[in-house]
Amino acid sequence: MKSVYIYLSLFVLVSLILGCTSSRGLLTEDESSKGAEERTGIVNEFFDPLILDEEELKIKKTISIESKSEPMDESLTQPSHENQQSQIVPGFRVQICAVSDEERARQVQRDAILKFINEEVYLIYDSPYYKVRVGNCLTRYEADKLQQFAVEKGFDDAWVVRTKITLQPNDESTKRFENK
Repeated sequence: MKSVYIYLSLFVLVSLILGCTSSRGLLTEDESSKGAEERTGIVNEFFDPLILDEEELKIKKTISIESKSEPMDESLTQPSHENQQSQIVPGFRVQICAVSDEERARQVQRDAILKFINEEVYLIYDSPYYKVRVGNCLTRYEADKLQQFAVEKGFDDAWVVRTKITLQPNDESTKRFENK
């Protein structure tokens, strides 16, 4: 009787050991770390957003005729910039908002357009957030000055982000970039 219990316990032990082993083969170190990142949600800190080719939603500022009137002769004599291309270069912008509600992001964007008259305002959707960014700064110093201006205008959570920026032809920052 004692031997039956020994054989039965050995059988249960062997079946547990064989049942608990994985049917997968051994993974290499790269495969196991990749799987661990996906399972645990580890964030890659070496991610560079400049390698992305994200399309930005650029909304033009509309200025009514009453608020800005130029003589007709000056507007006709200004050279056309249609044949010149804008440049996309690494730079900085000031992010003033990152929310998951699209309507709230559009409201912040409208406020930013009114407060940043001389700067471009961008609305970017980067799942799950809508981000409102301002400016096209080549240097961190310019971006820091723009961030301080944003805080003064009431955007207390504004911060500088590194991204691709668009430089328009005949812009003074474009000339500085070409001289470097």
